[in-house]
Amino acid sequence: GNRVHEDESTREGKLKSIIQQTIKQKGVLVIPAFAIERTQQILYELNHLIERKIITPIDVYLDSPMAIGATKIIKAYPQYYDPEALQLVARGDDMFDFPGLHVCQTRDQSKSINEAAWPKIIISGSGMMNGGRILHHLVRYLSNPKSTLLIIGYQSPGTLGHKLYRGDKTVQVM
Repeated sequence: GNRVHEDESTREGKLKSIIQQTIKQKGVLVIPAFAIERTQQILYELNHLIERKIITPIDVYLDSPMAIGATKIIKAYPQYYDPEALQLVARGDDMFDFPGLHVCQTRDQSKSINEAAWPKIIISGSGMMNGGRILHHLVRYLSNPKSTLLIIGYQSPGTLGHKLYRGDKTVQVM
């Protein structure tokens, strides 16, 4: 895409640091994620961090019906996994599931996230924040200083995500 991307080896360390900061300040980490590929990458990395006790356990809410469906499809085709993922599966590890993961398929499950104790992580679509359940989480958490918005994907000019990425101090959500 004519861009220089960060080295994948640094990603886990950055994620670990942001999660540790969220836990320390008893905050909320909001991650807008694309339903296909990016969400699964985050779940994979969270699985590693939580199951190996690299970070303190924290509740994680996957709030994207499309991402939930895409993850089920990916799980159904392990023959396409890379060698590292195949080793995890062979050991019986569901690389997209870990203690503290809450899958929110329905609207009521999504609303229940509001009542969940802090600290917590919310992964929700859409990745560019131009629609979907992420908008409700932004309204609820964006202005709270204990909350962190982690932008993990490309943001097209003109989208809410792009405005937040470039640092706009005031944005209109919905």
